[in-house]
Amino acid sequence: MKTKLEKSINWSIYFFQLITSIILLYMLYTIKFIPVNYIIIGGVVLLSLLIGEYFLIFYKKPKSKRSIMTQVLSFVLSCIMIVGSFYVYKMGSVVDLLSAETFQKRAISVIVLKDSEIRNEKQLPKHHIGYVTSVNNESMDYAKKEIEKEVGNISLTDYKDFHDLLEALYTQKVDGIILDEAFRTLIDQDKKTFDDDTRVIYQILKDEGSISAKNVDVTNKPFLTYVSGNDQYGDISTISRSDVNMLIAINPTTHQVLLISIPRDVYYPLHRNGQLDKFTHTGVYGLQESIDTLQDIMSEEINYYARMNFTSFIKIVDAIGGISVNSPADFTTKIGNFNIKKGENVLNAKEALAFVRERKSFIDGDFARGRNQQRMIAAILKKVCSPAILTSFSAVLDTVSESVETNLSSDDINALVQMQLSNMPSWDIQSYQIVGDPAKKPCYSLGGREASVVIPYDSSVEQARQYIDDLMAGKIIQTEDGNLNENDIDKNNEE
Repeated sequence: MKTKLEKSINWSIYFFQLITSIILLYMLYTIKFIPVNYIIIGGVVLLSLLIGEYFLIFYKKPKSKRSIMTQVLSFVLSCIMIVGSFYVYKMGSVVDLLSAETFQKRAISVIVLKDSEIRNEKQLPKHHIGYVTSVNNESMDYAKKEIEKEVGNISLTDYKDFHDLLEALYTQKVDGIILDEAFRTLIDQDKKTFDDDTRVIYQILKDEGSISAKNVDVTNKPFLTYVSGNDQYGDISTISRSDVNMLIAINPTTHQVLLISIPRDVYYPLHRNGQLDKFTHTGVYGLQESIDTLQDIMSEEINYYARMNFTSFIKIVDAIGGISVNSPADFTTKIGNFNIKKGENVLNAKEALAFVRERKSFIDGDFARGRNQQRMIAAILKKVCSPAILTSFSAVLDTVSESVETNLSSDDINALVQMQLSNMPSWDIQSYQIVGDPAKKPCYSLGGREASVVIPYDSSVEQARQYIDDLMAGKIIQTEDGNLNENDIDKNNEE
């Protein structure tokens, strides 16, 4: 006869498994991206286990080895389901965080030379300050009002460009400058030691508007996503230049993905005012300006965006345990001095970042970098979709929630994941890069000063538009190795 204690233990273990089974099924249902048929199958399996275990636990002789073994397995399975429920909840939280409405932050600093007597903003009314309003009047007006609200009237001189502003600071014609931090990289190009020579004594943060999505049924209709990688470390919401620019066209019915790479130096009119500038400089006016200008270039409506920065990239590659990527040539990166060999390379996070940023080692510079960025994106997608990701699943979830910003809604993300799990389609990835001639041209963001740019070929832009139109219309775009630029070369040779 079983004692009351034995019965109590048996029922406790059994009810523990019953409760954890219900919790797991509930969590799978609430996160919305697990197909219902998978949940039903899981429910049937868990119910069958409970029925079988009931007879093995309660209808066996007291202290039966099979009964004891079943109880042990039941307890272990319950613990596994608790862990599984936690990760399912975590996955749902990541999706919610990714799709949360995000506002970009514009940081505007008051900067002085390192040996300046100015220690804080309270001293500003006694000194003369310089700034540049011609390229970003709205932000400078905002900064002026905020500073004067805090400390009173200040003496300001408006310079025509950043070169003149820097000269005034270093020759002490002004005691300090007001600088939108999004433009710091442009100043660093003019004065390499600027960061070491100066210090920030005061900073204003200005919230920018969020980016609205142009929603479609992502499981049945093709859509366009702009992928932006800005050239900063730290907070992803900080406004800065866009160093990586890619337009991704996705057709969920034909299961094709088209990667269109836009060289950072493409020379094109800004959407905001029609002034010619590098495309990378659109980022200093905010993500919406990048999207609007890219829509002008491609004559296509962009539905969504995804954004990350250098810190994000490093964290993601670290989380997935490094990345294996194929290089078409041997080269040594200027950043970090890493040796990349022709063929397959296994790279850590810092090496991977240097790989996608490198351009000076190649004859065709930015074009080669764009192709390497496409290779890196394909390599990351390949690893994320492989069983190898299971060993770092938790770290990847944590990293993605902190490091990627997008305006895809949680419903859209859930629908895409559910479609992939339900049908397990094999995606065909094709890539194309806009090409053009290098030149020296005046850039609006530099106050009209000349800089290295790429003047895109009209035929290349038109071809990119045609490939997008074909994919959106459901036509299959096919090449042997996925490189549509090589396909264009073959066509030209035939002609």
